[in-house]
Amino acid sequence: MYCAFPRDRVTHLFCITSHDTSLLKLKFKMLQCRVFPVLVFAVIYIFSFIGVSFGRQTYGNCIKYGVGEIKPVLNNGDRFCITEGIYVYCKEFKCPITKCVRPVVPYRGCSYCKGTCSYGGAIYQVSDRFTCLDGVNSCSCGNNNSILSTKIATNPRSMCFKGH
Repeated sequence: MYCAFPRDRVTHLFCITSHDTSLLKLKFKMLQCRVFPVLVFAVIYIFSFIGVSFGRQTYGNCIKYGVGEIKPVLNNGDRFCITEGIYVYCKEFKCPITKCVRPVVPYRGCSYCKGTCSYGGAIYQVSDRFTCLDGVNSCSCGNNNSILSTKIATNPRSMCFKGH
């Protein structure tokens, strides 16, 4: 028989017989059989995310973010982003300086003058044609800073590594 006094000076004495210890060992083994597989699956699940990196990372000429990740506010700048899988690839740029007395200041994006578009850090005149920031599509400047684009499928590599 094994007896022990609790350390917190409580007056109870507890004793475990040899029959009780074998029962405790059996219960402990049963608990191990139930908890161990769950613990293994939990560890595998947690480590499965190690390959997924979130946080600002450089990817060619772009910044790579995780989908749903909050991107920092760009002061006097804007970004063009492409989503692929669980990542968002963004090309960030500074806003160009406008040359008119009263530029239009949109809620989001860069200021522009009437009759022009501000896109990708450059200013274009209405009806100008140029390569879109994705590096694949053709864009043109429309009225009120609207950018018209062809709809050819693209990927982050074509945008982020063009000229890199």
